Amino acid sequence: MTDQRADGTTEPMSAIGPRLVVTVLSSAVAGPVLLAYGMALLWFSPEITSPGGCRQETGGFGPDSGTFLWGLACAAGVAGVLCFGVALARLHTNRRWWPWLVAAAAILVAGSPAVAGLADAAWCPPVP
Repeated sequence: MTDQRADGTTEPMSAIGPRLVVTVLSSAVAGPVLLAYGMALLWFSPEITSPGGCRQETGGFGPDSGTFLWGLACAAGVAGVLCFGVALARLHTNRRWWPWLVAAAAILVAGSPAVAGLADAAWCPPVP
């Protein structure tokens, strides 16, 4: 979009309105998701960081390991927050702001299986 000046030249017009609407709507969706990430990470942190005598927590670092899933969910949450922060910082400039929103959404979607698997990874069966 361009704006025509009085001397006939054109300058790019800032489209802050659509950018603001897209950012607010995506933040309205991502905000609760990021809060769920944080709540899950805080809730399962003691079970994963100090599992005690849980027989299910092995020394391996595979997809069944609670420490691996907790680290993956934490990394996805931090990366999602950083991407949204960069998108908000670039909102008022004419730089590329929308790839950061797409990246944040993709990171949060990719990290959701790790957050969903935290409960199973942190659960220890009762001692017989």
